[in-house]
Amino acid sequence: MNVTKNQNLSMSLFAALAILQVSVQAADTTTASSDLDTINVKAPATVERDDLKLDSVTNLYRVESTAQFGTQVLTQKEIEAYSPKDFFDLMDKAIGMDLTYQGRKSPYFLNIRGGGSITYIIDGAILPSTSNRILQKLPMTAIEEIQIIRGSTALALAPSIGIGASNSGSGLNTGFIIIRTKQPKKTEGILTGYMEKAVSQPSANGQSIYAGTRLGSSASGLEGYIGGLVSRYDRPSKDEWFDGSDAESGMISGGINVGRFSLNLMGYKDSGRFEMQRGVATDGTLDTSKWYYDPIKTDIFSADMSMQWNENQTTLFSAFKTQYKQTEIAQNFANTSYSEKHYKEDTKGYSLRHNARFGDTLIQLGGQITGSKGFGPNLSSPYNRFKTSVMGWSASVEQKLFNGDVVLDGGYRRDTKHIDNSSTNVTRDNANNDVDMAPATVIALGALWHINDIFTLNGRYFDGNEGTNGDFDLKTQSGDPLHAESQKRIEIALESNITPYFKPMVTWFKVDMKNQKTATNATYTGPDNNLYYYYTESDSLREGVELALKGDFGNTGYSLGWTRMFKNETTSAGTTTDSIGDSTPANSITALISHRWENYRANISAKRVDGWSTSTSAMGTAYADLGDYVRVDANIEGDFKFDQYTLTAKLYGRNLGNEQYATRYTTGYYYDRGRTLGLELTMAF
Repeated sequence: MNVTKNQNLSMSLFAALAILQVSVQAADTTTASSDLDTINVKAPATVERDDLKLDSVTNLYRVESTAQFGTQVLTQKEIEAYSPKDFFDLMDKAIGMDLTYQGRKSPYFLNIRGGGSITYIIDGAILPSTSNRILQKLPMTAIEEIQIIRGSTALALAPSIGIGASNSGSGLNTGFIIIRTKQPKKTEGILTGYMEKAVSQPSANGQSIYAGTRLGSSASGLEGYIGGLVSRYDRPSKDEWFDGSDAESGMISGGINVGRFSLNLMGYKDSGRFEMQRGVATDGTLDTSKWYYDPIKTDIFSADMSMQWNENQTTLFSAFKTQYKQTEIAQNFANTSYSEKHYKEDTKGYSLRHNARFGDTLIQLGGQITGSKGFGPNLSSPYNRFKTSVMGWSASVEQKLFNGDVVLDGGYRRDTKHIDNSSTNVTRDNANNDVDMAPATVIALGALWHINDIFTLNGRYFDGNEGTNGDFDLKTQSGDPLHAESQKRIEIALESNITPYFKPMVTWFKVDMKNQKTATNATYTGPDNNLYYYYTESDSLREGVELALKGDFGNTGYSLGWTRMFKNETTSAGTTTDSIGDSTPANSITALISHRWENYRANISAKRVDGWSTSTSAMGTAYADLGDYVRVDANIEGDFKFDQYTLTAKLYGRNLGNEQYATRYTTGYYYDRGRTLGLELTMAF
């Protein structure tokens, strides 16, 4: 394994250095070369990506104008300001997000506004159900922007249901997180290295190198770019804690613009190790499980194209392929037990969209096909085999009225999952073959009113029907039939731009879900003599309000987010319970303050989460003290120039108050590492 990792790292490093050489040559190119002069191969000083603008018709991830109020964009500068440990640490700082962590096979659970199912997309590649094990290895230096769409009422982005195994999860998507990888804005090279140490833990370290350049110019009608990244990190731990991880990653991207045509390509590869943290029981004893993945491997390839036929007609196409592999190793600290399991999942997809504008009317039509296949033990399944596909299409109309002061839109989406074969049992290797599940359908409506120069009122409505959840082995203990899950969602927001230093937005939301499927503790013996869980259905109602506040006082900027849950009710068998304070925090508050002076920048961020108590524990603990913490992170950095180079030194700290908090109790508490201090050095040239 180490030989393979080193080979991959060497190849990626060679590619990055080659790109760096091209970058330097491009930067030094003069008019002395007549062959190159014909296409003006000279890097512009900097560029602004049109495909990142929320309202651009060339943006593959454009959301409706009426849905942009529910979209939070984290730019590269904002990511650097937070200085997160990893992707999920960053997501925990977003508005309306609740992150819980456990040292188990599925380590991270990210909820939007108290629940739901999130679809993750990297440069058009829709990630499979194993996404939380993929994203924890993604280097922060590879990310240029993250788009968080909290309402999922944008219909053209991805299927409304989960891809992959037919029984991999229930429910319609409740949001999207879209990751856009780095593209060079100019000819540049960036070297980054860090070292950090948490309380009572070994030191961790990481390094990355990015190099890229832009070629041509818009004036010539031909321009392009190429960039490459190599990254590694090592986060060791002690046996008493057992939460270490490491990874080596490589990425290369390139693109070309010829007139109105553009093409972007991205390839990403990583390999790493991930340990599952030991739980600490209420009496202080440690769980004896010694579980880890070694290796975890990910390969992603994506391509997207756009053709602007004229200023009113644009066609967009994207394709992707991902491959995920894991070797799960189960040992025990108390004995010499050992087992090794291998799992593999391949996913691919294609998307075609067309945007047509007729005066103040925008019509968006699109279709998508995704296919997934997997084999091997995964999560709680000792055997898993599937090959499925999802075919969907969407159509929407957006209409501007009264010189754009009022915008109305409506859309429809339909997705059908086809099962080529599927089974969770070796004796039923092909339990279902060539089956179409009932289609999922979504209707979305939106309205926007620019009341005046200061206030804007937004509203969105979502009505979705999941169709069929799962294809087999879904039974109730009573014998009553299971029903299709449905969702109705409403969002109303008032935005304001009172002054540059005071820009508040308040959003009220309500999510009404019917017939959610949940596995019970009761089992039955199937015809193959294997045990299966009975399922039950329940209804849920979530309601709350979000406050987003941001402003700028010259060299000082701030942002504040507050999510207050009013209801998180579940009704089952005629009994209604409210999980606020039980399994859901009532309040979640995030804040960030940034200040700049001369060549220095300082950032301080904080998150306050109320407590809750319900746990799901193999140790039999039903209630535990969870959440109820205030975490404070801070950093200060300065730029130091040396000729053509800029050295940036950053001193940072996470959980400065050394809060000992946990967010899940399964085989015990999984505590945060506590206070972590680190130094990061970046050389840009």
